[in-house]
Amino acid sequence: MKNKHLEHLEDDILNNGSEGGKTSIAFLRSLGSMLSQGDKKKDMKVTTKWDGAPAVICGVRPETGSFFVGNKSVFNKEFAKVCVDSQDVDEYYPESGLNPILKSCLNNLSKIGIKGVIQGDLLYTEKTKVITTVGGKRCVTFTPNTITYAIPLDTDLGKRVNNSNLGIVFHTTYTGDSLAEMSAGFGVDVSPYQEHKEVTVFSSDFTDTSGSANFTTAELTKFKSTVNMAEGSLRQASKFLDVMKGTDKFAFNTVFKTFFNTYIRKGTAIPSTNKVLTDFATYYSTILDKEINSKKSEKGKQKWIDVKDNGLKFIASNQRSIYMTVASYKNLTTAKLMIIRKLESVKGIGTFLKDGNGYKVTAPEGFVAIKSGTALKLVDRLEFSTA
Repeated sequence: MKNKHLEHLEDDILNNGSEGGKTSIAFLRSLGSMLSQGDKKKDMKVTTKWDGAPAVICGVRPETGSFFVGNKSVFNKEFAKVCVDSQDVDEYYPESGLNPILKSCLNNLSKIGIKGVIQGDLLYTEKTKVITTVGGKRCVTFTPNTITYAIPLDTDLGKRVNNSNLGIVFHTTYTGDSLAEMSAGFGVDVSPYQEHKEVTVFSSDFTDTSGSANFTTAELTKFKSTVNMAEGSLRQASKFLDVMKGTDKFAFNTVFKTFFNTYIRKGTAIPSTNKVLTDFATYYSTILDKEINSKKSEKGKQKWIDVKDNGLKFIASNQRSIYMTVASYKNLTTAKLMIIRKLESVKGIGTFLKDGNGYKVTAPEGFVAIKSGTALKLVDRLEFSTA
């Protein structure tokens, strides 16, 4: 399996029903234990989610032994865009903005001694890092996507970044006998890639040497109470979560995901559970009306009129279960944000947002929690979406 799109922790109840609920609770309990003083769980790993772009896949192609670079299209079974030289880049990406990026990756990453196949997110090239003043300090900065990263020039890391041609953070390791059949695993040991001065390889591993990310006794009590509330509401919503699972765009679990995202896109927190109940019925009716109006034939319209009528009846007859689903989602989100706030308290590389007045401090994009080979995103969606 290739490295699939990471899902948010709270969305696991919509993606995987009652089993997703159990996974979310298990993740939160392990994270709470990890952030308890003196209780470092070995079954839980946290990585920092860098706001890098684009995704770069590189390494030694197992079929040929040649070094290559590319994006996720290297895994295409019909037409794999695997670039082993600049001619390949010109052939596959002649007019694309990826052309100079992949050429830089090909030239620089081939020098650092990658043995297998790994994936990372590009942070900067020689042309995209800038020296500027941030917070009164001269810094080398780079803005691969939304967040600007700033490193003081008078630090060892700042000097290294300033003198390098390319910066990247690796997070996924692939194994297998061919690109088309490779399996993805979270995490990359980047220690072998630190020697070459032309490339700065950042680690995604979260480290807290100061202990500032530990919960206090009061914080831990509040966190556990919130997780218990989420578990209680999930217990009452579990059957409904499994009933509403589906694969098409109007399946209720899919509609719930897009519905919750409407609040995030508006930059507003999810309101009271009762308000959400009313909003959801309105949202469902609106998207079905749009589908009905898109059909030209009366037969086509009637099909979706029936879907709408049946759906609204389903919503009306499952008010209590929907209430518990929304309560679970909100409780999971609240517990997740408690974890995020503690993880953010560990200060590393400066993260900023550019605005009309210069730079304002912001949090990292988020974190990734990994447990028993499964990974879920820990992101303050409202804050990052607004950014």
